[in-house]
Amino acid sequence: MVRKKWLAFIAALLLLCMLGIDSASAMVPYKTYFYDYEGNYFVSPDAFVPEQVLSAKEMGLSGGGLKQPADLVVDDSGRVYIADQGGNRVLLLDKQYRLLREFKSFVREDGVTKDEFNGPSGIFVTKEGLLYVADSKNARIVVLRLDGSLETILEAPDSEVFPAGFIYEPSALGVDPAGRIYVVSKSTNMGVISLTADGEFAGFIGAEKVTPKVADLFWRLITTREQKSRTAKNVPVEYNNITIDELGFLYVTSSAQDGREQWNAIRNRDKTSRHAPVKRLNNLGIDVLMRNGAFPPAGDVQIGKGVSRFIDVALAADGVYSALDAAQNKIFTYDDQGNLLYVFGGSGSQNGVFQSVVSLAYQDTRLLVLDKESGKLTVFRRTDYGDNIAAAIQARKQRDYDASIAAWEKVLQQNPAFEMAYSGVAQSNMRKAEYQQAMKHYKLANDWEHYFKAFAEYRKEMIGKFILLLPIAACVIVWLIVRFFKYVKKVNSSGWSEQGRRSLRDELLYAFHVMFHPFDGFWDLKHEKRGSMRAALLIVLAVLAADVFRRLAGGYILFPTDWRMLELQDTILSVLIPLLLWCCVNWGLTTLMDGEGSLKDIFITSAYSLMPIVMLSVPITIVSNVLVTQEQQFITFLTTLSYGWSLGLIFVGVMVTNDYTPFKNVYTSFFSVIGMGFVAFLSVMFINILQNMNSFITTIINEITFRL
Repeated sequence: MVRKKWLAFIAALLLLCMLGIDSASAMVPYKTYFYDYEGNYFVSPDAFVPEQVLSAKEMGLSGGGLKQPADLVVDDSGRVYIADQGGNRVLLLDKQYRLLREFKSFVREDGVTKDEFNGPSGIFVTKEGLLYVADSKNARIVVLRLDGSLETILEAPDSEVFPAGFIYEPSALGVDPAGRIYVVSKSTNMGVISLTADGEFAGFIGAEKVTPKVADLFWRLITTREQKSRTAKNVPVEYNNITIDELGFLYVTSSAQDGREQWNAIRNRDKTSRHAPVKRLNNLGIDVLMRNGAFPPAGDVQIGKGVSRFIDVALAADGVYSALDAAQNKIFTYDDQGNLLYVFGGSGSQNGVFQSVVSLAYQDTRLLVLDKESGKLTVFRRTDYGDNIAAAIQARKQRDYDASIAAWEKVLQQNPAFEMAYSGVAQSNMRKAEYQQAMKHYKLANDWEHYFKAFAEYRKEMIGKFILLLPIAACVIVWLIVRFFKYVKKVNSSGWSEQGRRSLRDELLYAFHVMFHPFDGFWDLKHEKRGSMRAALLIVLAVLAADVFRRLAGGYILFPTDWRMLELQDTILSVLIPLLLWCCVNWGLTTLMDGEGSLKDIFITSAYSLMPIVMLSVPITIVSNVLVTQEQQFITFLTTLSYGWSLGLIFVGVMVTNDYTPFKNVYTSFFSVIGMGFVAFLSVMFINILQNMNSFITTIINEITFRL
């Protein structure tokens, strides 16, 4: 028995190794996940696993540990800085997270006066080794050298543009390569404060424009000045943190976004910066963050998980960044295009989850997360899965497309459902001019925008190969169309002299005469019996078949998916039910208004009027397989033309059949449409009543059966 247990244990270990899952990732107290294009939730291999969770004692801190940590940064040498707001100090740790120095006080410029921090909440370290501290409660920025000596003190800026009662309380800051200082101040909704290297006010940047709602504008017109003063004002959202990349772009976060508006932006796949919880600002304050993923980088996309509240951003290599969600204590990681790579973390007291996150930073391939509530620093190690994703993105940036494809293929071996990996392979295929392979992988990634770009290039290749055959094919098609219509004209012309019952061929081909000569066509359709019920039924069946053909054989420009299902109820609801409703309601109304057409006449007339839909729908469906999104207007125009043509024929046909004037036909048609809606409403209500009665009777029967 013991031997069997050991064999089972060894087999499990081998299986884990074969699947590429390390033992650490198998024991983490959270699930790493991502979302596909449709917003479906998928669990993935862990990209990061907790390596260490460091308490104050393990970091070598004194004085009761971290009292209220507020910020965390890592310099180029890998040393770690922590702003301990409650302890009025800044801590410097070495690469192994042991205390090197404590910055709590400093000597002012006179060399005598000793000064101290009061609630430092934001820090930044430059490449030159200067430590910028947002000394919040003292309303200033203190610049120190790493030996603790003072470089300078930047007092609160002054400017006429500051509103009355403006309070300067810097909570986060960053310095760009040119020495410009950017400050986030609490309770400031005018944007990020821009300062010169000397601390002089340079302006506000990045303030979000407020668009008042229509209802607010209306109330402003009818309310008094006193009422307006008591009304809540629409103000821009304030930022809560800032991070600056090596190019000088500002990543700013805001956790004060309206939850409903943020969720609507996610649901609508909004690519603008409105209601965005994270932005990337240039020095003019313009948001240049790429939002080319399936959903904007705004956290969870399923409403059941709650709206994310970003409070910090950590920058990795090659444009990858991680956003810290204070609402759920999770880390969301995106690439430079805004594609979600993975999400991990959560709430709890175990290693790897948090009680109240406050800041995060990258230390090479490790990710450090600071917990405000527990005062602990969690160090995450990147796994093989995370390494493969990073290697694929890095290779693509370096234009080593073969290496990028190889890395993405490793990712797919570990996570076959990861659409971003297929998209990454496709991007490298595009760079190598492998357009057919790019199409295949973009389709697997549900990235239809780029699929059509690859398809456009592939189509150019095919046109180049068959350039000589295309004119011949076009001439053959035109010749066949001309021959067909000559034959139709010949058959219809010979029908004038025929007497008695006509053939089904003649009755069907007469629909083409009706298409181009509606007035005399519909007259003869009724009085000369050029049509019949059987031909009308076949035309209606042809319309149904054309709709089914469009759904099954339409190009990706019409239906961007390979999962095509034949759902006849959709076709019946969109074609047959409206046609029958129109015939019945119009016949009932025109009977009361001296109409001369019977129900049979109106049905035959309406059915023959649908012939343009059949004639144009099939070619549209075929052509849709060789068009790209830029040419979708062609599809829209022809589809609109077919439906408009048919509606025009129905109008003329009913007018001729009932011997109405145009004006009388307009208002009878109008009331017929109103009647269709009324009948549809009554039908739905009746069906609902029947369903409720069925449910009630079933409940009664079940209750009686249960009691017996």
